[in-house]
Amino acid sequence: MYTDDELLALLPSKQKDFLTKSIGRHLLEVERFFSIDLPSFLEGGHFNEADYFSYNSGAVQLHFADNLTYGLDIYGEELSIVILPGHLSSDGFMRPYCLSATAAASRSLKDCLGRVCQDVRIWTLQEDFESEEAKEVALSYVLSDERELFYCIYLVDDCDSGYLLSGQDISRERVASCFSIARGAYIDSKNNTSQNPSYYSYI
Repeated sequence: MYTDDELLALLPSKQKDFLTKSIGRHLLEVERFFSIDLPSFLEGGHFNEADYFSYNSGAVQLHFADNLTYGLDIYGEELSIVILPGHLSSDGFMRPYCLSATAAASRSLKDCLGRVCQDVRIWTLQEDFESEEAKEVALSYVLSDERELFYCIYLVDDCDSGYLLSGQDISRERVASCFSIARGAYIDSKNNTSQNPSYYSYI
């Protein structure tokens, strides 16, 4: 278990140097860790089988070339994503699922595998009220051939569950800022141009 101070140090904005290591490497595999199996996930008829890998709640583990592996999970108290260096493993409650091996994933997600990471972006949440939470609610990986892979909370239906989605499935309406690690600057996510960092938050 991590303390609050340790988790704050694992916010994406505190781990830019580490996240830079992803850039220029091929994304080889993506794992998710779920406590809910596919039959339980499909109960109620809200989702289909191809949604399982995207819309089931759970951590993500990314495997890049040259033995770079790390996890992404939720720090609920700060409404944020955190980076978990090292290898995540099953604890008997959460079972791992590999993107390459599961049929319960969309083609748009599977098409991300094998592509080169060109940028990692940190997204913050726009809210109607001021608060002290970090609200670093998404990390996205810009991949070759204009693919973008998001691990996010709150940008989709106000949901505090960790979703793994393609860029075309993400609304930008609730975005406060987007920081590009490759550029070392904030960007306008709609037209991909640089912005004045002082306009945005503290990242």
